[in-house]
Amino acid sequence: MNNSAPPAANVVDWTHNGDRVPLSLRWLRMECPCFSCRVEQTSERRWIPGRADDFVATSIDQSEGSIEIVWASGHVTKYSPAQLQASFEVVNRAKLDTHLWGGGDEPTRFDHDAVCAGGPDRMDFLAMLLSEGVAILTGTPSIPGQVEVTMAALGLPLRETFSERVHDVRVDPAGYNIAHTAEGLPPHSDYPSYTHPPSGQVLHMLENDCEGGDSLVVDGWQAASVLRETASHLFEMLISVPVGFRQYSSDRESFARQPIVRLDPSGGIIGFRYSNQLMQPIAPTDPDFEDWLDAYLALTDYLTNPANQRRFRLDGGDALFVHGHRVLHGRSQYIPNAARHLQDCYFDFDDVLATSDRLRGLARAKPVAAAS
Repeated sequence: MNNSAPPAANVVDWTHNGDRVPLSLRWLRMECPCFSCRVEQTSERRWIPGRADDFVATSIDQSEGSIEIVWASGHVTKYSPAQLQASFEVVNRAKLDTHLWGGGDEPTRFDHDAVCAGGPDRMDFLAMLLSEGVAILTGTPSIPGQVEVTMAALGLPLRETFSERVHDVRVDPAGYNIAHTAEGLPPHSDYPSYTHPPSGQVLHMLENDCEGGDSLVVDGWQAASVLRETASHLFEMLISVPVGFRQYSSDRESFARQPIVRLDPSGGIIGFRYSNQLMQPIAPTDPDFEDWLDAYLALTDYLTNPANQRRFRLDGGDALFVHGHRVLHGRSQYIPNAARHLQDCYFDFDDVLATSDRLRGLARAKPVAAAS
């Protein structure tokens, strides 16, 4: 059945999965899938909006889920149901289904070779990373540099920092931070000294025969959420007061000043930076210092409470993956009476989400129609 008529409103009603969806006329023009508006080879947007009559419709025809619109400019936009569906798939991408946690058992472990081979095991591994922000691969070959090979197999490019591309962590009297000692490491996120820190990290244990040195992780988003619910005035300090962080070596320097918690435009928590050892002074004349310090003490109390942590041991062949903008990691003190060698590297967590979307079929190219 055709329904062709001059437009009576600025929206077109479309049925999607049994629901009525009002589509803005301007949205329909912006997303036009034709060859004159998009590059056929890549589906990238070619058309640049500008003229006043670009968004003025003179007629709309709907038939069995398809939509055809004639614009005052003379352009014709045609959508098949599949093309509208493809646009909705893009709209619904990059949304985390997050499970916040506080303490409990150790992170879920997955077999390295099975995950690298692909299929359901990789899907499950990626889903766990997206949900809880942490997972462990077991059976990772204990070969120096293997972490780079594993990341390539997973399709996750490495992110460069001022440390080595693959960074060795072991007792080193010349090391530039506490990780190169045998001291305990409190919960922390790496490189808060960057305005945009790496959002993913892998810590691959090659060998661990020392006494002590157990690992721990804690969910920073859960910690911030608890503070938001129980002391909202303190939470406001965490999202508004910039804090300086510095990491440096004899020939490298990094420094950034940012709030500990970062929110998205709708108020959701999307970023968390915390490193007591790398934190720099706040101006003593800052009028918010006292309130900020109360917030920092409350947050630190949560993060360092063993009841809110997951504690476990990384043995040789274990590779710990963490969402670096969410999950803090650390270790207990150990006795350097035997070999303990860890290598870590960084990546962008966006690649985990994008890879998962691709494997779930949400990353198909948008269908492009013939030019009108």
